[in-house]
Amino acid sequence: MNKTLGFWFEKLLSYGIGILTFYICLNYSHKLTFLKDNDFLDKIISITSTLFGFLLAVLTLLLQSNSPTIEKMKKHGSFLKLIYLNKTTVLVSIINCILSFFLYFGMKLISDKSENLLNFLSSLNFSLLSFVLINTLLFTLLFYQIIITDEKNASR
Repeated sequence: MNKTLGFWFEKLLSYGIGILTFYICLNYSHKLTFLKDNDFLDKIISITSTLFGFLLAVLTLLLQSNSPTIEKMKKHGSFLKLIYLNKTTVLVSIINCILSFFLYFGMKLISDKSENLLNFLSSLNFSLLSFVLINTLLFTLLFYQIIITDEKNASR
């Protein structure tokens, strides 16, 4: 299979952003105090749990529907990539939500045991959020690309 530059960009973008975010957060954790703020963690919990539910519902609809539009989407070459991207984002969003929940309620205990561990977990949490948001954006763009391609083909 011939892999284009765009393929690799899509494939590695969220991982690259996640790793870069983790590195920056870990090295500048003393300046990025919002990472350990309970209001911020509460927002991450809200965002990731909403994305988890919504993307899981979309995945279920995509896999179980027999509508003509979904059938056309399944014939599109990017449909499996769409499903994989959705699945990855759903799994990472629930992990991100659980980690945020753990930090929200365990911040004091973790801080008392090891400030380095707290910095590591907070940095990891934010990098997972970056990963989820980039993947959600890519999922949305790919979804619309499939729909638009299908519409262009239907109008010919």
